Amino acid sequence: MAKENKIKQLSPDELHAFADEMRMLLVGGISTIEAITLMREEAEKNNNKDEVAILKKILDRLYETASFAAGVRDALVFPEYFVNMVEIGEQTGKLDEVLGSLSRHYEREADIKKAVKNAVSYPLIMVSMMFIIIIVLVTQIMPIFARVFEQLGSNMTGVSAGLLSVGNFLTRYAIIFLAIIVVLIGFIIYLVATESGKKNLIKFAYKFKTFRGIIEKVAVSRFASAMSMTLSSGMDMVQCVDIAGKLMDAPGMVEKIGNCRNELKKSMDIGAAFSSSGIFNGLYGRMAVLGAKTGNLEQVMEKISDQYSEEADDDIHNIIAMVEPTLVITLSIIVGLILLSVMLPLLSIMTGMA
Repeated sequence: MAKENKIKQLSPDELHAFADEMRMLLVGGISTIEAITLMREEAEKNNNKDEVAILKKILDRLYETASFAAGVRDALVFPEYFVNMVEIGEQTGKLDEVLGSLSRHYEREADIKKAVKNAVSYPLIMVSMMFIIIIVLVTQIMPIFARVFEQLGSNMTGVSAGLLSVGNFLTRYAIIFLAIIVVLIGFIIYLVATESGKKNLIKFAYKFKTFRGIIEKVAVSRFASAMSMTLSSGMDMVQCVDIAGKLMDAPGMVEKIGNCRNELKKSMDIGAAFSSSGIFNGLYGRMAVLGAKTGNLEQVMEKISDQYSEEADDDIHNIIAMVEPTLVITLSIIVGLILLSVMLPLLSIMTGMA
């Protein structure tokens, strides 16, 4: 489990592991108090102090109220959605089923998070490498060639002279340059490590068609997964849409789910609400409508969630596959041009001397 510093919520991987372990214990006929006690003893054996502290809070609350949902809420490290679903599962007597659905949901969330992280981190690493190589060339290598030119009784001109000037400028104002880099690194950390930063990054990425498609597929996958869970807990359709809609952060999906909710309240026909709101596209839209008519909406939502998740994952891998050779080619061209801008004049001078 994650550290509890400053009430940091558990990651999708940790939520998946917790929900899955609790589900297995409950299915085995163990009470919630016994299950948490066993998990705490295991955490103590592994000397996991953070996990022990979280489980102790849940266990203390369980002894006071006999409510697992109250213990989860008081632990302050579980997201609101997780707490609400546990509360519903406890009230309906389907806690093991709800925990199983939560486990699958957060496993999918973890997979999506890893795919997005890979899609973002790889280009950043490549760009950083390009940047470092170019900086080394213009600040360290170019001055060496400049001295060689001087020894041969000539000076750099054109592109090579411009690059040498850039290198001298960066060397002279290195402190300012490093300060700018630190600010940029801080800004990147803000975008990827804070909730407000992530929201702003999503809004920015949403403006581009390629990223908009991925963001919407991820959002629809989350919505369908949440719908499947809430339906399995026995909630009415309006409540299902309301709770599932709280997971959305894609601007376009928020509006579509709002339209779906309004249409559902008017007609009480979830199939018509899906059709009019346009949450699901093409085949998936027809599957959702058919699932609503046949009473198999829960299973259909789970299937749709899996399909959208796979499509989003494929799109992310396609982008990575396209970005990798592009960055390598770009780096090769830039380095080649820098070296050619020096080597060609140098070869010309050497040929003249011969």
